[in-house]
Amino acid sequence: MPIKEFRLITLALCALTLLAGVNTARIVHAGEPEMHHPKGWVFTMPKGDPVKGRAVFDKFSCYSCHEVRGEKFPPLDKGQEVGPELSQMGPMHPLEYFTESIVNPNAVGAKKYRGPDGKTKMPSFNEDMTVQELVDVSAYLASLKPKNVPKTVTAEGKVIAVVPQSQEIIIEHGEIKGFMDAMTMGFKANPTSLLKTVKAGDKVRFAIDTEKRAITKIEKLKN
Repeated sequence: MPIKEFRLITLALCALTLLAGVNTARIVHAGEPEMHHPKGWVFTMPKGDPVKGRAVFDKFSCYSCHEVRGEKFPPLDKGQEVGPELSQMGPMHPLEYFTESIVNPNAVGAKKYRGPDGKTKMPSFNEDMTVQELVDVSAYLASLKPKNVPKTVTAEGKVIAVVPQSQEIIIEHGEIKGFMDAMTMGFKANPTSLLKTVKAGDKVRFAIDTEKRAITKIEKLKN
């Protein structure tokens, strides 16, 4: 075979190989799902200003339904069906929880603060509050935490559930004076061996590390 023809055939084969590769790549790519948002994406709030957020809290008279111990807001409206006291809320929830509780309170509101129709009694601010005000007031709520609280506090309550997966004991407890209102709350068990010492339905006395919000001691009470 002449050298010229050999070269032409070789070039043709190379071209076919390249085209086959391109087509194969297109087929593989066509079979891949399109990503409309980054894998693992979650909504996160931008950083707000807690000082400005306090002014927003005041502007919208949130204090008329929510007490914030340690703050000098006007007193609660008499006879008002109030929402939860907020001074200890910061460490209990992620920032985005506070945002959702404002823009969509029906998604997170506790049953005790709902009306007969099952909807929360919290008014809507969606048409009046700016996005920046929402960012700042969320930052303010997330910054709230109990002041002058001892390292350890004790309380009594009833175990609702033990959750080994999250290393938590969920307890319905009464008011923990100066630290937390009466509520049902999940606490980390530290050490985790405490998870094996109680079960749902047990009445207990327990000690809480207020900085870590973890149960460090727990004992059953006689029914």
